[in-house]
Amino acid sequence: MTTTPHILILGAGAAGSAAARGLAARDDVRVTLVTETGEAPYTRMLISGVALGPTPPDLIALPLPQVEVVADTVVDVHPSARTVQLATGARLPYDALIVATGSKPRTLPAGVVRGATTATGSRVSTMHSLADALRIRELLTRGGRPARVAIYGGGLIAAETASLLHAAGHQVAVISRSHTPGVGAFGALVAERIAADHAATVHTHFGRIVQYVDRSEFGVAITLDDGTPLVADFLLVALGTIAAAPAPWTAGVDVDERLRAEPDRVYAAGGVATLHHESFDPRRIDHWEDAAAQGTHAAKAAASELGLGEDPGSYLPRSPYMAMIHGRMVSGVGYIGGAESHLEDTDEFVVRHEAGGTVTGVTGIDAVGTVYQWGSQLHGSPA
Repeated sequence: MTTTPHILILGAGAAGSAAARGLAARDDVRVTLVTETGEAPYTRMLISGVALGPTPPDLIALPLPQVEVVADTVVDVHPSARTVQLATGARLPYDALIVATGSKPRTLPAGVVRGATTATGSRVSTMHSLADALRIRELLTRGGRPARVAIYGGGLIAAETASLLHAAGHQVAVISRSHTPGVGAFGALVAERIAADHAATVHTHFGRIVQYVDRSEFGVAITLDDGTPLVADFLLVALGTIAAAPAPWTAGVDVDERLRAEPDRVYAAGGVATLHHESFDPRRIDHWEDAAAQGTHAAKAAASELGLGEDPGSYLPRSPYMAMIHGRMVSGVGYIGGAESHLEDTDEFVVRHEAGGTVTGVTGIDAVGTVYQWGSQLHGSPA
């Protein structure tokens, strides 16, 4: 008797939900989606609206696809036995596995937060989860006056949050380890423009490291590595993310250009996956649209390996993003890591990012239409 192949998906964020959605309508495969114990999935890219605006948490809830859902925590994956161990003791077998457990925020090194750690730590937050967003909302309104917010980081979340907080009347200081923050996220040419806007709009401390965070009478006292003291109501840590991978993986799941991991019939997508491709350096691409695209691709690749469809081929990053930062619309498509940057000879501020003579990504300022048109032309061939 022929049994229906079983695809098991770990994680219900952008990548996992997209993978499940891509398989939900099929009648030739059984799909199980494992969510974290107690987790109510939500759209992570919208949590800034909860933290900094009036968005109620229920409006960012992420509807789950019509597949079997198991609410349990993954303890371990056994690729040789093709089973997944859950916290309740249950074991789930699979014919193909998609690991989409996402990422977790990079936090301050041990010893940086000093003194009354619990009291001080309550005023140090990342902005990665809905719980973070609700904590930040409470901190912003606690004093009954505009808040003093220090932001440690220079990427997309740090830049957009600094802009939104300043526009709302809060006092903002941006601390960045780099002298030009955001190069990894935007490319050097766009990052330089954003850095100049930061310097003209908020307090900046570029090329500096947060050495200590102590409790102060009304918030936190921050000491930078050059001895500069800062006082804020709270510190927002935006130092990027690291993979949140289940055992036996520790630093994320390495995948090839088809999103296949080395264990047979294992795939990974989203913030947990490190993509290896001959056209660019290994890289985790941790933003919502790209994670969803990876999840969709991984679902097709897994089905193909089970003999249930055509091979989707290589995954190539083409996903768009945009953010309003200090009154400028910053946008991008594709992948810019390790690429050479070239300013387009147009009236708009548009930058091509090329690896080996091939355009892998495009970024720009106040040029969303032009930037997005590049999406189908990236990587040397039409999408």
